[in-house]
Amino acid sequence: MSKNPLAAKIAAPYARALYDFSVDQNLMHQITADFQNLEVFLNKTPDLTQYLNNPLLNPEQKREVLEKTLQSEINKETFKFLIVLVDRNRINLLQEVIASYLELVYEA
Repeated sequence: MSKNPLAAKIAAPYARALYDFSVDQNLMHQITADFQNLEVFLNKTPDLTQYLNNPLLNPEQKREVLEKTLQSEINKETFKFLIVLVDRNRINLLQEVIASYLELVYEA
């Protein structure tokens, strides 16, 4: 799942909360598709990943970049979740959250 066990441990509750929400709201297929596409996108755009992981940038700057690059491309609820990660200074764990979420989906 993750190379960093601590990051994976921190990411797991976020992934679980999103998974539970997606099941409750009947959005699992949409959010799963978003995360699968996002995983590919992040792997192809290391500059974006570096930007989001940069601790010197404030959350507003990161939110603005996400709004410009992803807001129109993904489900509204998926985007809201990304903003929660930004607001809680956990966007640097996005790849671990995606991996953990997809693991939950595939186990279901």
